[in-house]
Amino acid sequence: MAAGSDSRSSYFLFFPLILAALFVDIIRLPEVLNPYRPDFLSLFLVYFAVYDPRRVGIGWAWCGGLLLDFLTGAPLSQNALCMALQIYLILSQFRRFSQFAKWQQVIIILVVNLLGHVLGYWISHLAGNVSYDGSIVMSSLITALLWPAVVVLCLFLCRSLNIAPDTPKEN
Repeated sequence: MAAGSDSRSSYFLFFPLILAALFVDIIRLPEVLNPYRPDFLSLFLVYFAVYDPRRVGIGWAWCGGLLLDFLTGAPLSQNALCMALQIYLILSQFRRFSQFAKWQQVIIILVVNLLGHVLGYWISHLAGNVSYDGSIVMSSLITALLWPAVVVLCLFLCRSLNIAPDTPKEN
């Protein structure tokens, strides 16, 4: 979708979706469902970092992770480092991420999210929380499987709200 003069900024959709993702990440789930909790914050951050990398990048991922740290009471910057790592890996190692097939994107999201969770457990261990939770694989798998639905939802919202990514201006 080309950016026209009547299109809105991607921030118009970015902030409400990030706030909704933060809300979903802090609500209490039954113990049966808690190991399968998807990481909506990282999904929306990855989508907007791929969709509009000039506006959303590692800095916004860091801020979103810090907000999640404050809301969940995690060691300060644990989630911020995890989110920033995930966005850094997507933006630096997979420059043509949006051109990959959906199944390839799902695998990349799975691996990157799993790396983020492993970093989070490592930081938690260094902070003194030594409990091991083996549910990181299932959580990352559910997160990766939700990627196509998040893409469809965000594309629908971008089209219906007339939101276009920031494009460089030609002289």
